[in-house]
Amino acid sequence: MQNRLMEVRAIFEGHLETLRKQAYESAIRFEDYTVKENSRRDKWKDQNTLKFRVRLEGNSLMLEWYRRVWKRDGDGKRDTQHTYIRKRTKGKAGSTYVYDLEDLFKYSPEWSREMVVDVESEAATLRRQARYCSSILVSLGRLERYLVQLDAGEESEEDEA
Repeated sequence: MQNRLMEVRAIFEGHLETLRKQAYESAIRFEDYTVKENSRRDKWKDQNTLKFRVRLEGNSLMLEWYRRVWKRDGDGKRDTQHTYIRKRTKGKAGSTYVYDLEDLFKYSPEWSREMVVDVESEAATLRRQARYCSSILVSLGRLERYLVQLDAGEESEEDEA
């Protein structure tokens, strides 16, 4: 049974990595587009400050939007400031897979909005798949721990309740 569970775990971890790669390609595409188009703009106020990042930590794949702006301190040194943009909770379960486009449009000029919509649409689909894979991996971990307890002759705390 342990070997089968390891095979199943490998399948879902592999799929999570595939989702990460797809999201990373979207992030690169968005960054390349933004850099190219920003270089064509004369005014700072017409620059796109919206960024998209991909992080995989454990079983959690995070596809996040944030704003990056450049600031100068009193000595004239430039530094970047990053502000994470939160998804609004809309679902009954307390989670949503989609950013509110109006929140994203606050930080993106008109010329970049079509690309923002495209990338966010892809990301929402990837977020949902990643959430399901993550839930399955968590459940597999629970099952694996339970089977180890059974093999050791221990009774699980969950069974006692």
